[in-house]
Amino acid sequence: MLLHKSKSDQQIQHLFNNSFTENKPIPFPEHNKHYAYSSLFYWAHLVAHESAEFPLHGHKGFEIMTFVLKGSLEHFDTATNVWTPIKQGGFQIIQAGSGVMHSERIVKGSEVFQIWFDPDFSKTLKTDPSYQDYTEDNLSIDNAENVKAIEYIGTKSDIEHQTADISIRREFFQKGTYTKKTGISYVYSIYVMEGEGSINKKSVVQDDFVVIDDTSSFVVDAKDELELFIIKSPKVLPYPRVKI
Repeated sequence: MLLHKSKSDQQIQHLFNNSFTENKPIPFPEHNKHYAYSSLFYWAHLVAHESAEFPLHGHKGFEIMTFVLKGSLEHFDTATNVWTPIKQGGFQIIQAGSGVMHSERIVKGSEVFQIWFDPDFSKTLKTDPSYQDYTEDNLSIDNAENVKAIEYIGTKSDIEHQTADISIRREFFQKGTYTKKTGISYVYSIYVMEGEGSINKKSVVQDDFVVIDDTSSFVVDAKDELELFIIKSPKVLPYPRVKI
């Protein structure tokens, strides 16, 4: 199965007098409609037209990952009571546990992913909150068959995380056609960062979102250079999915 969402199909939100624009491949639930699947609960892509700040707010249970794609941001939370910078190429993992308050300042010109995972609330609500920042130096990078891959979480990464059986990669394809092997018991969530081409013969452009499952492979055809952000996660969770 292949699900395709263009940017216009995604939820768009303008924040803080249009300082930020978010397009959300996986928005928050609304009016008894739920968009979450697998261990993915929420996914937003933010562009900062001006510098602005999300005021102090709270989270519980979720594992929240913030990826700085361009620019920089500063993060504050009540576990440390300090402002910490996260620069381009870096990312942060918040394990909200029993509860944490935090705030974010995002600098003009920055682009950010924020992705919320459901790591099993029956366990995480009983744990202390924590957070950890990572730089590009913490990430595994490899090059094979005209594809450069940055691995945030996966078999070559020693970064600790709560959400089981996931991988997160950013892959850069040169012009050409590539067959990507997959596991039939996994879901592959793909955000098109830059470029254009096709995935399983479905045309894709920047900011498109594609979800693939029930297949042992998929085909990427890069018209020129094509950059994809890919999350692999279990099709079926061994615990009840959180409902909010």
